[in-house]
This record gives sequence, structure tokens and C-alpha cells, in this order.
Amino acid sequence: METTTTVTTPGPLVFTAADVEAIPEVPLAAQIPGVTHRILWCDGASMAGVMRIEAGHRLGTHAHRRNHHHIWVLDGEAEILGVVVGAGGYVHIPAGVDHDLDARATSGCTVFYLYLSPES
Repeated sequence: METTTTVTTPGPLVFTAADVEAIPEVPLAAQIPGVTHRILWCDGASMAGVMRIEAGHRLGTHAHRRNHHHIWVLDGEAEILGVVVGAGGYVHIPAGVDHDLDARATSGCTVFYLYLSPES
């Protein structure tokens, strides 16, 4: 996971929709075309953000060694853990579980994601 923007704060953080839109949307990683994200918050161990996967693209199969991955689909749909999950759907992926967000057969999707350290 490549991060170019990090937002940290010891206290509360509030973003309006306009604030979120103003955060630069950056490629998740150079070797993953069609996948971008906005980092909303990061403390070095955990992260929150909004990820967009364009139609015909996928994140690629991977596992997080330590963090739990929470995904809430905001719009569109993608195949996650063998299920096509659409807007309003939620997925929890424990650390160590292989998974993908695959929009190759859909019109793409936008998700809110959390990578949460077990200590969180």
C-alpha cells in the first residue's frame, strides 16, 4: 500500500463532503491501474479512506498480515470474497485472509475502508 498523504490528529476530525472531495485522489500503487484512493486518516498503524475501483479493474488478491480490513460499499459494486457486493454492503476481512476487490465484471465501485490494527 503506497501512501502519499497522511492525516493524523490526536483529537476529533470532521470532514464535510466538500472537504473529502478536496483531498487529492491518488493511485493506490503504481502497479495497480484503475484503483485510486483518498486517505482520510492514518496513525501509522490504522487507516481510513475512500477507494475507487474503475470498471474493468481490480485491486488484486492480497492479505493484510496484521490489520483487519473493513469495507463499506458506497456506490457501484465489486466481487469481494466470491460475492458481488453493492452499495450499502459491508465486508469484514480478518488479518491473514486472501481477498480482492474485483470490478472487472461491474461498472466499478467506491468504498469506504478501514485498516484497523488489532490494538485499535
